[in-house]
Amino acid sequence: MSSLFRREFLASGALGLAGLAAPGWLRSALSANAREELKITDIQAHEVCPPFHDYNARWLFRYHGLGIQLRTIYVVKTQSGLEGIGESWGRLPENDPSSRYIGSSAFDWIGDTRNLAINMAVYDLMGKYLGLPCWKLIGPRVRTWVPVAAWTASQPPEGMAEEAVNVAGRGFHWLKYHVDVIQNVVDQTEAIQKVAPPGFKVHYDFNADSNVEAVEPVLKELEKFSVAGRIEDPLRAVDHDGYRILREGCSLPILIHHGPADYFMRHGLCDGFMAGHAPVGHAAKLAGMAESANTPFMLQQCGGNINQAFLAHEAAVFKMAILDHVSLCHLWKEDVTVETMPVVNGSVQVLGKPGLGVTLDRDKLRRLSQAPRPRQDRFLVRMRYRNGFRVYFRFDPDAPGSNLRFLNPPDVPGPRLQRGTSGYANPVVTDFWDEEGSQDFERLWRETESGPVWKSERESTG
Repeated sequence: MSSLFRREFLASGALGLAGLAAPGWLRSALSANAREELKITDIQAHEVCPPFHDYNARWLFRYHGLGIQLRTIYVVKTQSGLEGIGESWGRLPENDPSSRYIGSSAFDWIGDTRNLAINMAVYDLMGKYLGLPCWKLIGPRVRTWVPVAAWTASQPPEGMAEEAVNVAGRGFHWLKYHVDVIQNVVDQTEAIQKVAPPGFKVHYDFNADSNVEAVEPVLKELEKFSVAGRIEDPLRAVDHDGYRILREGCSLPILIHHGPADYFMRHGLCDGFMAGHAPVGHAAKLAGMAESANTPFMLQQCGGNINQAFLAHEAAVFKMAILDHVSLCHLWKEDVTVETMPVVNGSVQVLGKPGLGVTLDRDKLRRLSQAPRPRQDRFLVRMRYRNGFRVYFRFDPDAPGSNLRFLNPPDVPGPRLQRGTSGYANPVVTDFWDEEGSQDFERLWRETESGPVWKSERESTG
């Protein structure tokens, strides 16, 4: 692009107004030639399967299945030959909606509210074309380093302790995970506190499925630990009185994710909120609300280095984006980009090169696209209660709607925990049992074919 056009573009105020600009304004501010050069001619999508780290790969795969290991990388091609990259978490969609962007100009999608992965690619294109980092197309920068948090799946206490040591060793100060009823969150926290370095904190996601009577006693126990950092979605979003009670009685900050952030901020029902997987236009609107209410917030959008680079550009300009953002970038042992984004003292640096600031490694993209997809081996979920009672059941994490964190103990004799009264401090520890070939395992594998099996203390074996 010519230096004359660049000066005209900057003088027009496009960068400061980019998040609010209407398509008509854009058409008048940009030359026909510029729009034509960034006309989208093709979008290629590549499903990749990067490996997890060795220490927790089996647990993540059994808990969440292949869906969280896969990512989809988008390469957006233009009339001029310039390419932009984006990514989404999970499998390549069967009916990929990204094709709707073909034939339009990348400049048509400033402030887009429809597709986060393509947001990344079109901002990458515009930044490269203008010779500017992406954040300049979103707004004035307020920070050059952005705080980030690690993420994991709920595990037995010893697994959570190993997770904390590992991510702290890679520079993280925060670890987020969803609590579940098949582990005891107090036991997990106690194990983390024994090994965590000073200042390390845990972000608990309570799944927005409980009530005050069930959750408040658990939060009172967590308050006793210095490692306990904040609570997300402790109650269903409709329980406004419950949120008011918790805020008045709990010392831990309470965040809202699955609920109307503007309502919760206006009525003092939360200490902050999460903008989850929000396309850039929605994220900018939420950032404006947060600033007007002087309320901190965080972004959570899952993927690798491409995603994390874009998240950092966004958080660099959103004034109240001061909570530790979740990108999942740390989950995989390798990625498809040439550049890495190391975590330094809990933060990543906002990249200053044109566009996103990361580039595709074509060899890695090809290899990880062709990597064999792992298959589940045989295992049983084994719930061990402190009184010796045990429950065994089969679990397929890739089955539609399957998610361990939303289970209640299946078909357990006695009072059943109803949805909305989840007991996150149940006296239980759960693991995946896989002693294939052993007499006990093979017998229980046959017994669980028709459903869960429970054993008394006297009957318990594995």
